[in-house]
Amino acid sequence: MTSGYSLSLIALLKGILYSHQKIAWENLLQYEPEVKKYFSALALDVYIDKSEGYAYLQQVQLEEESELPKLAEKRQLNFFTSLLCIVIRKYLLEQDAQGGSVRAIISRQEIIQRARSFLPPASDEAKQQEKILSTINKVIDMGFLRELEDDASSYEIHRIIKGFVNAEVIDDMLQRLERYATEKNITD
Repeated sequence: MTSGYSLSLIALLKGILYSHQKIAWENLLQYEPEVKKYFSALALDVYIDKSEGYAYLQQVQLEEESELPKLAEKRQLNFFTSLLCIVIRKYLLEQDAQGGSVRAIISRQEIIQRARSFLPPASDEAKQQEKILSTINKVIDMGFLRELEDDASSYEIHRIIKGFVNAEVIDDMLQRLERYATEKNITD
């Protein structure tokens, strides 16, 4: 027997739910209290950003040590993935400050240029560029970027990145990553 909000439960268990997934999104909004109650029993919180049009599950931070296994694991990102996520988030912040389009589009070259500005000079720039390009694919897999169908050299930044990269920490994190890259001589 299924409940009226099974569609929402399944969609959230599969990953990020976007407003363009009309039926599941409307189901979530209709049954929001019931869905939140269901997941709270599993120590999961349903994060919904109605204005940006996305929702996802996150692990509740329990006060005391709990014997409950974590369903939503935190993933530690490598240096290049962290750098690209922060660079992309900063670009989105700049676009939002300028106003204009709801969609934020960034070119592959813009990503490469912005990432390189935080890296020490590389002896092999082609290898460094290849590393950045492979990291772009990882960021696409994470759901933060989407390659445009009509222009394969440009990407749409998904606003879900706002839920994972806090705007207040961008400049500090970029400085720390730049220092780390210089100290460890990370070029590729």
